Amino acid sequence: MDAGISSHLGAFYQDVAAFQSLVDGLEHETGAPPRAQAAMLGHGLQTLMLSAGELESHLAPSAPELLRDTQHTFRRLTSAFFCKSPNIERALTKPRGYAGDHALLDMYYTDSRVSSGVGRALDEVLYGTPAVRAVVNRKEYVKRWLAARVSRRSCAKVIDLACGPCRVERDLFDAGRVADAQLTVVDQDPEALAYARRVLGPYADLVNFVQANAIQMARAKAVPAALAGASLTVSLGLFDYLPRAIAVNLLRALRAGSAPGGELLVGNFARGNPTRTFMEWAADWVLIHRTDEEFLQLFLDAGFAPEDLRCEREAEGGLVLMVTARVT
Repeated sequence: MDAGISSHLGAFYQDVAAFQSLVDGLEHETGAPPRAQAAMLGHGLQTLMLSAGELESHLAPSAPELLRDTQHTFRRLTSAFFCKSPNIERALTKPRGYAGDHALLDMYYTDSRVSSGVGRALDEVLYGTPAVRAVVNRKEYVKRWLAARVSRRSCAKVIDLACGPCRVERDLFDAGRVADAQLTVVDQDPEALAYARRVLGPYADLVNFVQANAIQMARAKAVPAALAGASLTVSLGLFDYLPRAIAVNLLRALRAGSAPGGELLVGNFARGNPTRTFMEWAADWVLIHRTDEEFLQLFLDAGFAPEDLRCEREAEGGLVLMVTARVT
């Protein structure tokens, strides 16, 4: 092994050991105020993630396999602590096959946190990260976007692709902002759809549930009949996981399946996500981050005209690209 890489690895594992000592101390300080624990833990995590990011910058160009092995070892050493947060535990264990599933996202939406102890301190840090705030703000952006449009479109057919827990729809129903829209929610996971039914509660019978796989739609370059003729289509986090070719083909299918004058709203985490290192190293949660230009190019390659596209962020200074695409 290169002497420089060996030195960087040694320094990193020293930082891991220091973090574990900090955690041990916090776990034995049962009388410390939660905010004080969270502040100490947050400082320790910041130091650790800076060290991980520096190591990654040295390993990624020349030793990607060693980088993956080091990340795996890091999670083996630290997962017992990180799993004190049910959110991170779900990301690590992936009971539905991927990190950002419906139940995990709903923990963010409902601000579900551990009630006490060092797990509470960990959740205080986690829920204050830019990425978690962006996920919640993304939901609020989509709610505003939909509410503004269904009020202007009679009997709008609304599609939520990869709908997850359907908190957007539940919030709109509770606020009386659905108007006369016809809502169809789509997910590949039957457990997500069952969970969404429970979230929607008394409104579930007003919603059409469709189990469908977005990647299969992309490969078929067509949407199922139940999704055809959409006035408004939204997709909050799906494209964070789609490679370029699949993303373009899915956008083509959604464009072809939309009614004339229809609109799409699609989100994607932007490059520069300051929580990326923590997500990947601690939670094994990997997203495909894109620049504004890279994300917009997907729509152009799918046949949308430049004048029919608008790219914003979910909030001022936010982390999620939100593209509105008009079908003409």
